[in-house]
Amino acid sequence: MQKEIVKTKKMVFGASCIASLKDGKTVFVPYSLPDEVLEISIVKEHKNYTEGKIEKILEASPHRVEPRCPYFYACGGCNLQTADDEYQHFLRKSMALEALDRALGLNKEKAAFDKPALEKNFFEKSIFVSGPDWDYRARFQFYIDEDGSLSLKENKSSGSVKIKDCPIAVPAIRNLLKSNLKEYTPNSRIHIFSDGEKIFTQDNAKECEVRLTGKRIKFNPLGFFQSNLEMTEKLINTIFEYAEISSSVLDFYSGVGTFSLFAYDQAKEIHLVEHNKHALAYAQENFLINSLSNGIAREKKESGFPKIFYHALDGKNWTKTKESKLKFDTVFVDPPRSGIDKEALSWLCSSGTRQIFYISCDPVTFARDTASLLVSGYKLEKHFLFDFYPQTHHIETLGIFRKDGDNRLYCYKPQKIIGCNV
Repeated sequence: MQKEIVKTKKMVFGASCIASLKDGKTVFVPYSLPDEVLEISIVKEHKNYTEGKIEKILEASPHRVEPRCPYFYACGGCNLQTADDEYQHFLRKSMALEALDRALGLNKEKAAFDKPALEKNFFEKSIFVSGPDWDYRARFQFYIDEDGSLSLKENKSSGSVKIKDCPIAVPAIRNLLKSNLKEYTPNSRIHIFSDGEKIFTQDNAKECEVRLTGKRIKFNPLGFFQSNLEMTEKLINTIFEYAEISSSVLDFYSGVGTFSLFAYDQAKEIHLVEHNKHALAYAQENFLINSLSNGIAREKKESGFPKIFYHALDGKNWTKTKESKLKFDTVFVDPPRSGIDKEALSWLCSSGTRQIFYISCDPVTFARDTASLLVSGYKLEKHFLFDFYPQTHHIETLGIFRKDGDNRLYCYKPQKIIGCNV
């Protein structure tokens, strides 16, 4: 097996550091940190790069620590526990901003700027919002073994790893892990969610309920909901600190209506677009239960209730509806990891919406879609990074876009902009 001594450079999205081999080829080294001297073995060759494995750490980073979790190297969940918590914040921010920098061509050689569009040092002003580094994760999918013990997916494998604890889980789930679940079906999967006190599964509850910033939100245990509740509240509070809602709101990829729910007492009309009919049914219930509580109904008597419309459609089919021709003053967009689909992005770029709040779980697709919005005349006014997933390389992004005039970013070598006619 080929071995080499290398010095690592920067960490890239995915939590591997890059280094150069003697032949000049780039190698990606997982579990390494920047500026370490390592003896590595080559485990996989590709056309333009290789994958390496640490055999010996010759010069360790001052930020290197022992992983807190005994299952760290076997489990497929965390991949950054080798770095101290504060340094992890720096690494996640750096990886996310590099993805944007690469997609937008923000460097002196490749970009020229219209002053109203984007300052050269704009992303140095990105705001990093953090929360607890441990004991934060409220949602898991476990495998139940024959003996009732719980397992998580094994790293880079179809197998599983039995665990008795998980230091990133909320305390209620950590307590559950210490007991055997013999009442559940062996050799099956179980979806678990905790509101911090109760444990919800698909077997013991038809629905979960949490309270976020004073609102009740229901959803199915098998459905998607954010796994970090404290950071979700911070995200919601940030959005509505900057939102200027006067009339019509569109909640794109709405899920159970988490964001548009907080616009209820300001908007005159709300449209939710979500292809999952079950999630949309929960959104309808969430609007109902919150309109009848917390005094909202009494407060709205004089000003009138907003009209709420539910569209069980994907982005492509939404663009074909008559409602898509309406003018919205505010749009919330929270797409899956793959980003905004082509037709929906094209529609959004030409919609004339005054303000867009783009929430993303993938900095790479966020950067791609940001390029489209900027070229179509939007200005990226604020950029936040929310630390939803400590001990991993993942991060949640919030971009606040506004269109008050002709704000464009002209790139010397612009990459292909997907789905925008500009």
